[in-house]
Amino acid sequence: MVNRRFTLLIFAGLYLAGFCSDAHANVFERRQNGNLVEISQPAWRTDASPVVAGRQGSKAEPVSHASESQNAVRQHIQIAATRFGVDRNLVDAVAWQESRYNPRALSTAGAMGVMQLMPGTARQLGVQNPHDVEQNVIGGTAYLRQQLERFGNNVPLALAAYNAGPGAVIKYGGIPPYRETQNYVRQIIQRLSATSAYRAGY
Repeated sequence: MVNRRFTLLIFAGLYLAGFCSDAHANVFERRQNGNLVEISQPAWRTDASPVVAGRQGSKAEPVSHASESQNAVRQHIQIAATRFGVDRNLVDAVAWQESRYNPRALSTAGAMGVMQLMPGTARQLGVQNPHDVEQNVIGGTAYLRQQLERFGNNVPLALAAYNAGPGAVIKYGGIPPYRETQNYVRQIIQRLSATSAYRAGY
């Protein structure tokens, strides 16, 4: 436990100090009318209209509806985290970073749902409907567990593998030199660093 905590703190320090710009994940939500709405910023905002195909679109979902949706997602996160023995705060932080808990999220690369599963990864994990919140969260948590086991419970490396693929982490012998991946790891570690329950668990 001490070594893992020490490793996490070192990586947190490096990424908090070394990278200051926000990652741009290009994640979208497909609305019923077929429009793609960028949700790379926190979803369900009420202070501004999202951009739809280069123009201002309709307002985001009401806060009350958003809260209900997020609570439902977090319930599935709690269940999946317990099932796979992954810290709930870690799964929650990944879900937030990937999609802002949005089950309709769709990236430009084709990743889908709350945990942004690629189609091939979803199939390998037995996820039949990536836009189903329960299936998506279970699949994403199972994949995160695989990466933690693969990289000796080293959280930053597991996160890098979740984002860029385990092959890239192995190839570079650590977090790949991809700005998006480096920002991704930094931002999740930063989010976790504010969670005392997570620090106690790792």
